[in-house]
Amino acid sequence: MKNNRGRLGLSIIAGSLSFVGTASAVDLVIDGSYESSTTNVVSAVVRAGGNPSAGVDGGWTSFTTYTYAAGYTQPGPTGCGEVYLRPYPDAPGSQTVSQTVSLLRAVTAAQVDGSTAQYTASAWFCTYHGQNDYSDLTVQFLDAAQAPIGNPVPLGGAAFVAALPGGASNRAWGQDTRTGVVPAGARYATITTTSHALVNLPDGYVDLVSLDVTSGFVPVNVTAAVPANGATGVNLGAPVSVMLTDGTAPLNTNSLFMLFDNVVVMPDIQQSTGITTVRYNPPGLLASASTHSYQVAYGSQGGATPNVTNEYTFTMTSWRNVTLGAPIYLESFDQVAEGALPAGWTVENHTDPDIPGLNLNDFHSDSYLDWVVISRSTLSNLFTVEPGGADFPAVTNVAPNQVIDGKLVTNLLEGNFIFAVSDRADNEKQVQYLFTRDYDLSGKTNVHLSFHSAWTQNQDSMAAVEYSINGGTTWLPAIYMLEGPDIAKDLSGGIDASNTLAAVHDDVPNLAAATLGNGNYGQFIGVTADQWGTLAPFLSARVNDDQVESKRMEILRLRQADNQATVRVRFSTVGTYSWFWAVDDVGFYSVDEPPSLLTGPTPATQTVAIGNSGSFSIANPGGTAPFTYQWRHDGADLAGATTPTFSFQVNQFSDAGAYDVVVSNARGSVTSPPPAAVLTVINPPVFVTGQWDFKSNLLATIGRDLEYFDTTVSNDTSFGTPTSFGIADINGQPTTVMQFFPSTLQWGGYIMHHGAAPNGGGDYVNQYTLVYDLYLPYGAAWRSLLQTATANGNDGDLFLNNADSIGIGISSVYNGNVSVGAWHRIAVAFDLTGPGQAPVLTKFIDGVKVGNQTTGLSGRDGRFSLDPYALLFADDDGDVAQLYVSSVQFSDGRRPDAFLSALGGPSAKKIPGAITARMENGQAVIRWTGDVQLESAAAFSGPWTTVAGATSPYPVPSGTSLKFYRPKIF
Repeated sequence: MKNNRGRLGLSIIAGSLSFVGTASAVDLVIDGSYESSTTNVVSAVVRAGGNPSAGVDGGWTSFTTYTYAAGYTQPGPTGCGEVYLRPYPDAPGSQTVSQTVSLLRAVTAAQVDGSTAQYTASAWFCTYHGQNDYSDLTVQFLDAAQAPIGNPVPLGGAAFVAALPGGASNRAWGQDTRTGVVPAGARYATITTTSHALVNLPDGYVDLVSLDVTSGFVPVNVTAAVPANGATGVNLGAPVSVMLTDGTAPLNTNSLFMLFDNVVVMPDIQQSTGITTVRYNPPGLLASASTHSYQVAYGSQGGATPNVTNEYTFTMTSWRNVTLGAPIYLESFDQVAEGALPAGWTVENHTDPDIPGLNLNDFHSDSYLDWVVISRSTLSNLFTVEPGGADFPAVTNVAPNQVIDGKLVTNLLEGNFIFAVSDRADNEKQVQYLFTRDYDLSGKTNVHLSFHSAWTQNQDSMAAVEYSINGGTTWLPAIYMLEGPDIAKDLSGGIDASNTLAAVHDDVPNLAAATLGNGNYGQFIGVTADQWGTLAPFLSARVNDDQVESKRMEILRLRQADNQATVRVRFSTVGTYSWFWAVDDVGFYSVDEPPSLLTGPTPATQTVAIGNSGSFSIANPGGTAPFTYQWRHDGADLAGATTPTFSFQVNQFSDAGAYDVVVSNARGSVTSPPPAAVLTVINPPVFVTGQWDFKSNLLATIGRDLEYFDTTVSNDTSFGTPTSFGIADINGQPTTVMQFFPSTLQWGGYIMHHGAAPNGGGDYVNQYTLVYDLYLPYGAAWRSLLQTATANGNDGDLFLNNADSIGIGISSVYNGNVSVGAWHRIAVAFDLTGPGQAPVLTKFIDGVKVGNQTTGLSGRDGRFSLDPYALLFADDDGDVAQLYVSSVQFSDGRRPDAFLSALGGPSAKKIPGAITARMENGQAVIRWTGDVQLESAAAFSGPWTTVAGATSPYPVPSGTSLKFYRPKIF
């Protein structure tokens, strides 16, 4: 709870309050009437006084005084002397005078800090004739360091003086007074007077200045607030209330001011013998788990103006609305006569009699041997019947936070209802069965049984609901309500239903022996013993002797009742001297079931590199469709993420965090179980370590030159341009290309010293990217793109396959379509180890992702990892064919999808990403590949900006400060 003075735009002191100090008040002002300090007569008119170095409690620092004259003012106030204060801007005077006093001469620090010290500030004011010159006086409280604390207290001023009687003639004197509680922490007070001139020199007169402080003041105070500040789990329907207790002065209700969630509201206010209760019922149902605030402002000194605001916050309990809709069948008992049963309903009992005869107004009579319909008024008569009758008012209790069809349940029993009571005499056995008639639920699905249940658990009691779909020949479980400790557990902590129902208790009736004790609960249910082991989901733990928690709407799914023509229900209650069970509004409903995520996969934790994509998925939920989905990141909804699978691309480190999904239907919602899936974002540095652009040779643009595997490969290789080879240019632009036409089946290709160090936590290169700009002159042939076996002793490891639709891949997984007679840019990225999805082979054609292969791949240091070199376009048994290549690029890690997408299609300017800087004729020259822009930055971490107008080669201007350069890919 926050106690804030001056909240809601209200100052601490407002209006003109009159207060007369008590006998114990101490006047702290030194020379408040100016007589005792004016000892030096300067003239017959002007006297001088004061101490310019007074310090604390030393008197006014400087002032001048005038002797009263009839021509100046009307007669002064009673008790005034011959002089009065008029701050004046003539030496030795000053326009502003002040005095600082110690509060501890009048009260203790504990009294101040406990808000039991009250002050009264007072002064008399006047002006010269009718010119309205004025003085204002301010009291400012100070803490122990003499720093201001609390709001300043003003007295006098222009408006006050202007309102004094006298008009243009001599003016009357007027007293202005303020009273209040000394702010906690105050130790001093400074009294300051300033004079203001409206005509000529200032003639604002002040006299009889007083600051009284008294102890023992008790302010109006809050003694109770509901809900308490910081309360959690607050129940629906509970009113907000604040109790205020009068202090030295009674509370003035005109000062009360209330807000709820920062909106002004009109509370109910009740006063009685010094206590004021402020109560407000918030409208509607406050949202589940929502947080709210309320504020009450009031005058703590009894005035009509608020000067204290108390603020409270609270959080509602979690609750959900159950939508039942219209019933298929409903028995309200209101049309059934008291003492009777609904048509077709029957009863059976094994209850000990107490008083023979039928008398509904006496629960000891044999009217209550069994279930019986009674009215609410008859129940009220039972309240007065003894012994035990005093327990009956609890029948009408209602457990909180039950919302059915959007309405809070506040009454379970209306009109007539059916009642079973055991609380009749000591050591009585109670066994009572109630059977409904058969109901036709043909064509009905999602069948639920709902009833108002007012039941109280006792150590030896059980309430059970079962149903039958074959005329009572066999019974099916709905719910078994037992005391929690009577529910047995197995070694793993799960419910052991068989032992729960078979265990013998000395306070459970023994039906077979017709005795009061040494029975088990299982003998009172309809499900046969061989099925008891399956009943764990139907055992419901209840609290012994709790008169609220089981007073509620019970809603039970009867799964095998769907589409059945004869469905009957059995209510069973068993116990010894064991309270009661009242049931009302028994109905069948077709109810949508809430979603459930009890089985199947849930979102999985993963690691994704910036630029790559990932996804989270949720299993098909249980419950009634249709479902809606809302994925969340760190608890915040993600826009558009509303399908069972949430696919995403990681663009920045802030994408990391916890992800979960809320699945909803008409009945409610469920959140994927904790812990939430965690997305870890990485951004491993990846560099081009090799690029070969085939400008009439195997020289490297970046890295080490390619080498022919053998003389055969050298003889089968030639260089030229697309025009010289009779094929199309790249995008209509000429460039240089390499052609090879293998002449042998075992063809070794080109030795590629890729320049990458071992990575992925292995002894070999497990993460790398290859990009090719190539041209297929014909199809109907296998073409190896990569051979990881450096001796070329087995099959290649990446192929364009021999098919009508030529795809990229390995191990029978081929994706995309590399068309014949056209240039294409093929990019592949291997990640054999992770973190993140691994092993994986990502495939792009012309900037479009065509595959994400995860099968047929080895892991760390396996088949697809690289030695210090590998072979391009090699295979051991003829899976090679004629090919034209414009450029090949190798990078020392897995490039993210966004990078490979940004590469786009083939370019006559080669594959972008390679960049070199060399000194040429004394000047630095930067060259880069691809039709991309050059970027620069003062630091490697950026920010990066485009170098305007730069083309390759780019001479770096002389005098350029240290910079980093890169080609802009994405």
